[in-house]
Amino acid sequence: MLELLFLLLPVAAAYGWFFGRNSLRQEELKNKANVAKNLSSGLNFLLTDQEDKAIEQLLQLLDIEAATIDTYLALANLFRRKGDWDKAIRIHEKLHQLKLPKVQAQQIQLELAKDYFSAGLYDRAESLLRKLVDSDPLQETALKQLFAIFVVTHDWHKAVEFAPQVDKTDSRSLRIALANMRCEDQKKPMDVMALRILSQKYPQAIRPRLQLARQLLAEQLLADAAVAFKSVLTQKPQWAADILPELQRCQLPEDEWYPLLSQLVHKNKNITATMFLCDWLVQTGSPAAGEQLLLEKLQQQPNIRLFQRLLQVRQLNQPAQMEALQAIDGLVRAYLDTKILYSCRNCGFKTRQQYWLCPSCQQWETVEPLSGIDGR
Repeated sequence: MLELLFLLLPVAAAYGWFFGRNSLRQEELKNKANVAKNLSSGLNFLLTDQEDKAIEQLLQLLDIEAATIDTYLALANLFRRKGDWDKAIRIHEKLHQLKLPKVQAQQIQLELAKDYFSAGLYDRAESLLRKLVDSDPLQETALKQLFAIFVVTHDWHKAVEFAPQVDKTDSRSLRIALANMRCEDQKKPMDVMALRILSQKYPQAIRPRLQLARQLLAEQLLADAAVAFKSVLTQKPQWAADILPELQRCQLPEDEWYPLLSQLVHKNKNITATMFLCDWLVQTGSPAAGEQLLLEKLQQQPNIRLFQRLLQVRQLNQPAQMEALQAIDGLVRAYLDTKILYSCRNCGFKTRQQYWLCPSCQQWETVEPLSGIDGR
């Protein structure tokens, strides 16, 4: 009988394991059914525009099922895009309280910072982002979001704190932003030496070099100013419309001025340079050559400003028609006075005023002189 008892023990153990496993499976199925029920209820609230009830229902699920984090992130981002920042914040704050893997937790922290930024809670957003700037996967994104806060709050000096982190990234836009915010910081105005250092450290940005050139020109250091102006033109020939009038004041010798203008005209097809070259030909006693240059360029690239300059040169060459040409010139001038001068290459924002920071897309150094039929 005792031997039979020992034989029955494995059977009893197997029986217990089977029913225990079955009980766990039943409990798991029950939990999944509850999750599905609550999720269905939450979605139904969303569909019937009862968003507050929907959020309460869905947030309860976080304690039951943390594997659906991506779904909650998508939902919170949807609320943020709609402008429902408080709802996005509630979801992200609840997610932020969960014990999650580091990468996932940092992503939620970044999303929560974006919510705070959208809601105008800049100090909270800055506090979260400062913890992410040394995180390799999110460093560049966190820095860009931080810089967006500094732009809104005009805390330009804070950007300088993050120069080491910016230098570790490959982001050209961050370097340009940092250089521009340093130029904006009126608490620490820069002299010629500081501008030289800044322009050498961040050659991607043109503002420090242009500011350096203008400072040198103001101090009558004409040769150094000319070098700085020409370096900007080499990198950004489209800025000739703003730079050439100032560069002309540097009194370049003719053997430097003419080749510079010629390159901008023939290689870069710059409108302002064409007008300057025409003026140089007229001043050196070749008004016919100046008129011929304008005619050739108008055939290659029609432009209202070149046409206006042609009218002015014709007045010199044909005094008998001066009255009629002056009347046409006046009409063209009135037309051009209404036209935009600058356009953002990033978002297309158009303006008659030059901005270092685009008022529309908030990008640095994207607003440039306009090209085309009305361009310069």
